[in-house]
This record gives sequence, C-alpha cells and structure tokens, in this order.
Amino acid sequence: MVFSFLYQWAARPDSPRSLLDAVDDLLSSYTSRGLTDEATKLHNIVEDAKKKDTVGDGALLDNLGTLVKGYLDGARWVAALDLAQLVLDARMTLSGETDPATLTAMSNVASAYWGQGRWDEAAETGSRVVELRRRTLGAEHPQTLISMANLASTYSRQGRWKEAERLHVTVLEARMRTLGLDHASTMTSMGNLAVTYGNLGRYAEAERLEQRLIELSETRLGATDSSILTWKSNLAETYREQGRLAKAESLQLSVLDAREQQLGSDHPLTLTSMANLAATYRQQDRWEEAERLEKRVAEVSEAVLGRDHPQTLMAVGNLASTHRGQGRLQSAIELGTRVVETMQARLGAHHPYTLTAMADLAVTYQRQGQLSDAEALAAETMTAMQGTLGPDHPHTLTATANLGMIYQSQGRWEDAAALAERVYAGREKVLGKEHFDTTLALEDLRRISWVEAADRRM
Repeated sequence: MVFSFLYQWAARPDSPRSLLDAVDDLLSSYTSRGLTDEATKLHNIVEDAKKKDTVGDGALLDNLGTLVKGYLDGARWVAALDLAQLVLDARMTLSGETDPATLTAMSNVASAYWGQGRWDEAAETGSRVVELRRRTLGAEHPQTLISMANLASTYSRQGRWKEAERLHVTVLEARMRTLGLDHASTMTSMGNLAVTYGNLGRYAEAERLEQRLIELSETRLGATDSSILTWKSNLAETYREQGRLAKAESLQLSVLDAREQQLGSDHPLTLTSMANLAATYRQQDRWEEAERLEKRVAEVSEAVLGRDHPQTLMAVGNLASTHRGQGRLQSAIELGTRVVETMQARLGAHHPYTLTAMADLAVTYQRQGQLSDAEALAAETMTAMQGTLGPDHPHTLTATANLGMIYQSQGRWEDAAALAERVYAGREKVLGKEHFDTTLALEDLRRISWVEAADRRM
C-alpha cells in the first residue's frame, strides 16, 4: 500500500515546525512498513538540520530532494513517492507552482509514479511539468526537453506510441539544433526514438538508429558504458523481432554479462536483460533455459516491485508462455488468466500489454482444446489490436494468424484462408519476404489451399 500525504501547514506557510511534523509522520510510516533503511536516512538528515539550525532556510528541503533522487536512481519507488510528495507539497506551499525547485519536485513525483507502474498518474503529473516549464523556461530549454522526453517515455508505457513518437522527434530535433549530434543527450533521444519505432513495428528504422548510436559512441564511451549497453540491448530486441535470433542471442549474452558484473543480478536492468534473453530462448524452443531465467525474473520482480506491478505481470506472462511450450497447459492457463485479469483491471482492456497477454492466453486455450474460448478471446484481441495498433502492426498480424489457426482447428478453412491471405500480405509489406514470420505465413497459406483443393476433389 502506498501512502500519500496531504499536509496541513500551520499559521504561516514557511513554518519549520510543520515541515518537521510532516517528516515525523513519514518516519513513522517508513518504520511501520519495515522501511528501516529509509527511516534511518531520513532521521539522520533531520537531526543534521536541527544541529545546524537549517530547518527553515530551505537546506532541509534540498537535502530531502537529494534523498528522493537517490531513491529514484535505486528504483526504490515506494519510498521515493512518499518523500517526493512531501517535498512537492512543501515546495508548493513555500514557493508556488512555477518555482524551478517546485517543478523539479513535481517531476520526481511523476518519476516515482512511473516506477510503480502508475502510468496514468505519471502522465498527468508529467504533462503538467511540461506545460509549466514550456511557459516559464521556453520550449527548447534543457529542463523542458528532459520533461518532454520523460513524458514520451510514459506515453510509451501507456501504449500511446504515436504520441510518444511525436514528442521524441520534437526533443531530438531540438537537441540536434542546440547541442549537436554527438552530445550525450542527443544520442539518448535517438535511442528513445529507436525504441518507439520498435514498438510501432518499424524495425528497419529502429535498427538503423540503434546501429548508428553504437557506432557513434563505442570508441568514445567504451563497449561496456551503461548507455551503450542499453542501445545494444535494444538492438538485440530489434534483431529478435526481425527473427535474427542468433545475432540477438549473442548480443543479449554480452549485455547480460556486463550488467551482472556492473549492477548485480537483481538490478532492474539486469532483470530486463534476463527477460529479453529468455524470450529469445523461447523462440528457439529452448524451454528449460527460458524457464530458469523467467522464474528468476518473476520472483525478483514480485519481491521488489510487487505482485501486481506491470513488470511482474509481464514476467509471469512470459513464464506462462514457456509452460505452454513445455506442455504444462493447466499451469499456463492459470498464470495467463491471472495476468490478463490483473492487467485489464490495472492497465485497461485495450492496453498493448493487456492485448498481448490476451492473445497468448487464447493460444493456450487452443492447445488445451477449448476452441470456443480460444476463438472468442482471439477474435476480441485481433479486433482490439486493429483499432489500437493498426491492422499491419506485427503484433496485430500475429493475433490474426492465431485466430486463423483456431479456425483451422475448427475446420473452417474458408475463414482461415481469408485471414492467412491477410497475414501473408501484411507481413510481406511490413517485415519483408525473407522474414521468418513471413515464410511461416506463406507455408500456412499453401497448406490451407492444399486442404481446400483436396476437399473439392472429394
């Protein structure tokens, strides 16, 4: 449970006593929830301020803000949000909404929401930061551009990929004008745009940007710099989506090894690398290797982020897919159902993550022989993806192919043929003739045509 504090300030708005009272409340909250390390750090900051008699001159709030930043950098999202909200409330009361320190505090609140998977609240808060910084600092001020990039990242998590693309393009163009191509912030913007292209299924554009980034920076930063590792990880994901699994695996292994050495095995970025490598193993039917990694990711995510955090749910969904591949269908259905129901409640029925989980569960129903359930869920998913992602997005085409396979299981060859033709045409256009998925679609279309021809001869 996350506690939000709405503080009532005493007689005058800059009252040190009110701030200390609020901090005392938060200390009690940290202690009652077992956040002893956070409570100790907060206590030490307050005691230091009392000794130096700096409680009322802004120094205490500055130090609390630094502590918030440390929590955000360490992915300690619950503690970060509680303290960030306290600092924001104090800044709003003391300095007003447009003060630079207030806007920094507001941005920290948005980041804490983002880390908890509360993306609607992150977007609402982040939009306000962008609006106020544009008004007070200008559209191309570095702080404004940072806020826009953060908001674009939130839009991506919400599945609002076209809006994310527009923001990322705006930020990249501004940074290229003001900072130049080789500046670290410009390259970060290029990397963000590449990820968005990947989300949109525009893999060739994503690959070009990611390769360019790595070439630009590898000699300057070194092969194991954290930014380069991120870009290599993203490039590996692009390779995987393109069906280039050997290249994806090689790059993923090198990134995972570097992150384990630099960050440790439980760091969120290390877990992301594990999940990505597991996805490649899954596509190669290397089920035991995939399961070992996925169980680790799911366990740590649940312990650190919580059972219902979107990252945890995605990890459990991946594990469900692997169980299906291993023939453990009942377990796959139980895990998949939990993921779908929780994502629908938390993210909404048409969020891309929810739709992916629904599509996966429909495949499991089919394997279990529950064809009626499979058809209903697959048809719902395909229709929703067509509206949300577009009819030619690779994920929509996969959902369409899944529904076609269900029709084949039901002997509905004419319906299956219509979908198979749509899938092949879409994949040829989007992925190219040589892509593995396009080849599968052509084989599927030929098989259906052969069955239909055989039926006509009977």
